[in-house]
Amino acid sequence: MRPSQTPHVIGIAGPSGSGKTSLALLLAARLPGGGVVVALDAYYRDQRGVPDDAINVDVPGALDHALLVAQVRTLSAGEIVQQPVYDYANHARLAVTRTVYPAPFVIVEGLFALYWPEVRAVVTTPLYLSLDHERCLARRVERDARERGRSRDAVRMQYERTVRPMYDRHVHPTRAHARLVLDATQPLETLAGRVLVAVTTP
Repeated sequence: MRPSQTPHVIGIAGPSGSGKTSLALLLAARLPGGGVVVALDAYYRDQRGVPDDAINVDVPGALDHALLVAQVRTLSAGEIVQQPVYDYANHARLAVTRTVYPAPFVIVEGLFALYWPEVRAVVTTPLYLSLDHERCLARRVERDARERGRSRDAVRMQYERTVRPMYDRHVHPTRAHARLVLDATQPLETLAGRVLVAVTTP
């Protein structure tokens, strides 16, 4: 990407299980010129050795905020970054990194995509996916059991112990920063269509 081409940065926030990643990936494939997804999940701090019942990934402090901000700024300037890789099964940041190349659209997605002022400062189009707790829990149980090796009972317990109260405290208030609030019960294609119109219409 030439320096004169400033990427359009989209931020997608919302509760766990609302479909942020799915929407981001679909947008990256559909946006004119293409997009690259920056998932906040990659920036969790290494927590190997911490007892499972003491780990809380649903607070802003669980993420490497400084690295996230630096890499979003670098991508928004049209430059390559080496993104960390996080292993959910072992609560570990791996030694390897993932090369992320800039694109006309940079899509930052995660619980806290609209939390930090430094990130919001480079976001062109802030979005928020809205979904009630009952549906979020059902989706999270299925995802974590399938993709992260968690038992369904453990996922439900974690949701009630940390996910739900931390969402209410830290994530829901960021809805106020969104340009578009999207109903996550709608089909993914419908949501993507609304976003495409919003970011491509002068």
